[in-house]
Amino acid sequence: MSTFAILTLAGSGLVVTANSASAAASAFTCTVVFDDGNTAGIKCTGSTFYAWAKCNNGKTAQGAVAASGTTSYAYCTSYNSSLLYPRYYGGKQV
Repeated sequence: MSTFAILTLAGSGLVVTANSASAAASAFTCTVVFDDGNTAGIKCTGSTFYAWAKCNNGKTAQGAVAASGTTSYAYCTSYNSSLLYPRYYGGKQV
């Protein structure tokens, strides 16, 4: 863990050890479960989240907030575009 992260956590009033911070940081994981060239389906575990994806027109599509273990879909078609290639998408904790 970096010194900056430790200072930030300490400044927020949280007491966190390096081991518990590492475990918390690694608990949120995401995988791509759907990609048809227009839409990215992202499944994450460890937290409520939403999918996001970069589109060819430079915009970022955002999916609906979803529960851990489910799938959120980011639709570039909402912006009259398709997924950027090479792909750039993922999940973001809420």
